[in-house]
Amino acid sequence: MMYGYTLGFRPMVGLRLYGAYSWLFWAIVVLFVASIVLSIIAIVRTSKHKKYSSSSEALEALNVRYAKGEVSKEEYEAIKKDLK
Repeated sequence: MMYGYTLGFRPMVGLRLYGAYSWLFWAIVVLFVASIVLSIIAIVRTSKHKKYSSSSEALEALNVRYAKGEVSKEEYEAIKKDLK
C-alpha cells in the first residue's frame, strides 16, 4: 500500500503557493485587500464630510432667510441655537 495516495489521486494537503505563478496569486490577494481598505477609507471620509456640511448648509440658509426678513430676530436666535 502506498501512503499518501487514495484511488490513484494525490490528496490535497494544503495550498501550494509556490511555483511559477505564485506571484500572481499574491498580487491578486494584495490588490483585493488594498481595494477593501481604500473603499472603507472613502466611505468614512464621505460620511464625515456630509455630517458637517449639512449643519453648515442649514445655518447658511438661516442666514439668508434672516437677511431677507423672512424670520424675526427671536426665531433666528432660537433656530441658530438648535443648529449648534
